[in-house]
Amino acid sequence: MSGATQKILCIEDNAMNWRLVQRLLSQAGFEPHWAEDGLKGYELAVQLKPALILLDINLPGLSGFEVATKLRQNPAMDGALIVALTAKTMRSDRETALVTGCDGFISKPIDPFLFVGQVESYLGGHRDRLEQGREGAALRQFTHQVVEHLEAQLREAQEGNRKLLEAQGALEQRSHHLSRLLALGKDTIPVRDADEIMARILGQLREELALDHLSAYRLHSSGAYFQGRAWSDGGFGETPVLPREQALAAGAEALPPGEVLGNADLRQTAVWEQGIDLGLWDPRAQALLLPLRSRSGEEGLWGFLAADRPGQAFQPFEMELAALYAGTLQVSLENAELIAHLDETSRALGTSYEGLESTYVALKDAQRALGAQDRKTALGGLFMQMAQRLQKPVLTLKEESHTLSVHMERTEVPLPEEREICHRSMESIRNAIAQVDDLVRALLRRAGQVEASAPEWIHLHDLLRQELEIFQADGTLAAELAVELNLHAPRDLIFGVSTDFSELLGHLVAHALGGSPGCLRLRTWGGKRHFRLELEDDGGAIPPGLIERAFEPFSGLRPEDPVLDSGRRPGSGLPSCAQLMTAYGGAVELLGTPQGTIVRLSLPMG
Repeated sequence: MSGATQKILCIEDNAMNWRLVQRLLSQAGFEPHWAEDGLKGYELAVQLKPALILLDINLPGLSGFEVATKLRQNPAMDGALIVALTAKTMRSDRETALVTGCDGFISKPIDPFLFVGQVESYLGGHRDRLEQGREGAALRQFTHQVVEHLEAQLREAQEGNRKLLEAQGALEQRSHHLSRLLALGKDTIPVRDADEIMARILGQLREELALDHLSAYRLHSSGAYFQGRAWSDGGFGETPVLPREQALAAGAEALPPGEVLGNADLRQTAVWEQGIDLGLWDPRAQALLLPLRSRSGEEGLWGFLAADRPGQAFQPFEMELAALYAGTLQVSLENAELIAHLDETSRALGTSYEGLESTYVALKDAQRALGAQDRKTALGGLFMQMAQRLQKPVLTLKEESHTLSVHMERTEVPLPEEREICHRSMESIRNAIAQVDDLVRALLRRAGQVEASAPEWIHLHDLLRQELEIFQADGTLAAELAVELNLHAPRDLIFGVSTDFSELLGHLVAHALGGSPGCLRLRTWGGKRHFRLELEDDGGAIPPGLIERAFEPFSGLRPEDPVLDSGRRPGSGLPSCAQLMTAYGGAVELLGTPQGTIVRLSLPMG
């Protein structure tokens, strides 16, 4: 044996023959490769360039003779060793193999005891030769075989082309049927009447399959019987109902899901005679029975279709088409019922909504009435408290006015000391009038009796005093709570909305009261360009982490922190303070002290 690692390519379409060749060559130390047809064998031979090519003559596609010829015409395969494997033992066949380029041949079936020796002999240089003068006859034989092979391939191609044309025609027919079904489905979508849906879909099915009889049954909502419609006299009319236990209905329900009975298969079942008795099909016609299962997840029968026609039996595609039409009918009817139910529900919801809307309006009216009553009650209490606070300045007015009138009734010129008493009385009267005026303006603003949303020039010191009076009058600031006022800002006149600053001060006071303080200190200072205000409380310290996020909106939505949430928290209105200050171009900050906090505001002055 020459070369234990030589590659040998076997081009053989019989897998059993290849396994025998592979086993024998592997045991002999060769590296066997396999191709199962002529074209693959040629491509693999060019790629591998094996030491020997074992070539079967009878191959599908390219024959062995044609592969040998193609290999000899390729310069890259010049000198390739080709040995034919052939079951043809006639002299002419062997000569044809030699003429087409083979170097020899090994007869099939392969002799396991001689095969390896034959391969090694050809690898060692042995070659088979044509006898003198036999080339012409061998070439003629090869030409004859090539022509026969081409004729066979041509016949196969013609037969394949005929089958392709038949398949194309069948596909075109199916495409036409499916296109009509698709168009029908689109046209049926807006239809809500069940009779019209059935007439459209079943009418087109009858036309497509040239049906003579066509009946459609559907299980009644009670589940006790089937109600149906059948074609008669040019239209669809109602049929007698079928009990659910009726033999034909029971037989249709017993069929496996998706099965359609037709032609001879239907004649061999027990339901055939039942259908004839019911007039669903003619005994001499070709018939079909198509059950429809419920789509609600249950295994029960939703309904069934029964049809027949004379002459030609139903083809598989026609049964599939009938099933598609039946499915379209089922879906269309269920969708129409669902939409009708939704419409009815929508109308009921609309009626309910109208009732809810009227109820809501009535509740809003009641709420406004209650709000007005509550407002009257609250304002009534506030007026009582304010009246009590007004008693002192009114008493001062009375007393000082009396004193002043006594001195003014004198005809002689008052003495200097008496003139001083008059001046003091006038000053007391002016102060009392100013106090009464502040209280009345604040009270009217709280009662909504003055326009509070229009911008105006505001003296912030006056507004602070008025609001503090209201807080003390309505009990927001307890009587025992000390309030220190240090209003020293040189400029306090600003153009804005008074309710904005009332709301601002309300948020600041609510924050200060959150820690139950014993004293509040309100002070102002600043220069020509800024007005600054501080509210300091001694109601307890706030953790630095909470101070940092005191002005974050929706800070209450953060996850709870057992450490931070255990003590005093910033006022919930501080984010609103930040928004108000931003609207006026100002700023606000929260500072911590050992005893409490300081809220500091800064406003630019025009």
